[in-house]
Amino acid sequence: MSRLINFFLMQCTIAYRSKIALFWSFLYPLAMLVLMLSVFGGMTGEITAGDDPRLMTVTGVFVITVMSAGIFAIATVLSSDFQRGVYKRLRMTDLGRMHVVGGLILKQYIIILLGALLVTLGGIILFSVYPNGNLIEILIILALGSILFCSIGLIISNISEQPQTATTIANAFFLIMLFLSGSTFPKTFFPDWLLVITKAIPASYYFDLLESQLYYNESLIDNTHNLAIVSVMSLVAFVLAIKTFKWE
Repeated sequence: MSRLINFFLMQCTIAYRSKIALFWSFLYPLAMLVLMLSVFGGMTGEITAGDDPRLMTVTGVFVITVMSAGIFAIATVLSSDFQRGVYKRLRMTDLGRMHVVGGLILKQYIIILLGALLVTLGGIILFSVYPNGNLIEILIILALGSILFCSIGLIISNISEQPQTATTIANAFFLIMLFLSGSTFPKTFFPDWLLVITKAIPASYYFDLLESQLYYNESLIDNTHNLAIVSVMSLVAFVLAIKTFKWE
């Protein structure tokens, strides 16, 4: 445990140095919030609490925040570190694969929390949008999302030979999940055949889970189906991230 914590603290210390990771973790989600609420908000006047359709957009930006900080930030930075031999040197220490994977995900979880807070404050200050939900349960959902999407980013980095390859694969995964999860376009607009495809996309279940909190103000107990699917996907992705991790 001490090795994991030490590696986590080291990663937190150097996290601010990566401009690419900071962009995908903070600036990109905030820019998407402003863009999407400006285009799709269209709400004026007083809105009844708990009945604000703009919360759908905020939910989508929350998912985008988790995915961008998980998939893109991890895949781009980690693949570059592999190429520079950073983890080849760490292999000589007493760190194990689980310590590295766990430390990276834990660091990104903190970054995701900060990104989610930034999105929340941006929605409140700029557009007077107040999310619903229980804080503890939202933190749990964000933790699951961090494990799921960071693990996907780790797997992409692990199987890619070059940083350019990792970026290309990460971009493909991100765009597919972005447009088919409900984060940008409501799934009610999708034809039946496309709805079938969304059932194979992790971000689709994750969006539904977050939507139940931020928009419908439901508890996790009311959404055990989506919670169970996201939990299983997170566990499988985490195990695969550890199994496929390479030191160079």
